[in-house]
Amino acid sequence: AGTKLNDNSVTGYTLSASQLLYDFGRTSNQIESAKKSLEASSFETIENISSTVLNTKKAYYNILNNYQQISLAKESIKIDELHLEQADNYFNAGVRTLIDVTDAKLQLSNSKLSLVQSEYSLKNAKTNLISILGVQNSDEIEIKEDAEIKTALKGFERNNLNLEELLKTGLENRAEIKVFEKQIEASKLQLDNTKKEYYPTLDLQATHSDKNSDEIANIDTQQTTAGVYLKWNLYTGNSTEHNKKIALVDLSSLKQQLVQQKLQIKEDITNAYLQVKENEENIRIGVLNLKLSADKLDLANQRYKAGLNDLIEVSDSKLAYTQAKSQLINSYYNYLNSKATLDYAIGVIY
Repeated sequence: AGTKLNDNSVTGYTLSASQLLYDFGRTSNQIESAKKSLEASSFETIENISSTVLNTKKAYYNILNNYQQISLAKESIKIDELHLEQADNYFNAGVRTLIDVTDAKLQLSNSKLSLVQSEYSLKNAKTNLISILGVQNSDEIEIKEDAEIKTALKGFERNNLNLEELLKTGLENRAEIKVFEKQIEASKLQLDNTKKEYYPTLDLQATHSDKNSDEIANIDTQQTTAGVYLKWNLYTGNSTEHNKKIALVDLSSLKQQLVQQKLQIKEDITNAYLQVKENEENIRIGVLNLKLSADKLDLANQRYKAGLNDLIEVSDSKLAYTQAKSQLINSYYNYLNSKATLDYAIGVIY
């Protein structure tokens, strides 16, 4: 710092400087605390990336599911068109009544309605994905359809998952835990700093002054002083105790949040694990149901051709078949979703 005094022909300058030498670790604690907070922020970024990856996978699988449902709706239309053709032929031949023709037309109309609904559902699914990816429209992304569900399920095997290992992996990998751990480390350093507010600081101080006069010689002086000083805050209005209490509360809160986060992660992993196992069972049963419903539909068609039943039985069998196939499709993509959720729960990013 410098000052200049000018009184007629007398001028004077004063220069002073101060440098902190040692503050018993307060500055280093502050720097280290900032580093821990920065590390916590980096893990928060990882957490956000993991969440985005999970949402992207779910949106992608939803699109594939809708493609399969559209294929099923088209298959259903072909079956109903065949039934309508048969009913028309039998009616014209005088073998069947007009109600069979009307029922076949109704079934065909319902299948076309299902196709329209599936197509719009696909558009909504694509809209969801482009929103997550941040692109302008669905034309900017290209998604290849899965093979037909029966082909897609060939070689499907249930996972050999161990819940205890999954829980251990999740508690080691999840970014949320690392965020709290770094925040706790930073909070401990802040608490240590509040305790050190009672400690002094060691400073180096130096002063140089210079006075000059054009008329009076004995006014001309130069003086330099330097020294090392200890400084204490003798009274802070109890602010140190107050700051210490705040730091303790913050630290205690972070530790409690970490405990709750670990419990939540365990719950998430367990739920995801059970969902995977449930969907595996659903797929196993769904494959059997699809085979049985397909066999039943084939028998109903043969019985209808032989004049042993009416079109209602055929329609019921066809409905059972399409429902079984639709449920199997849903089970398969629910399985993929649950796998993605489990990966997220145990801290797998990609």
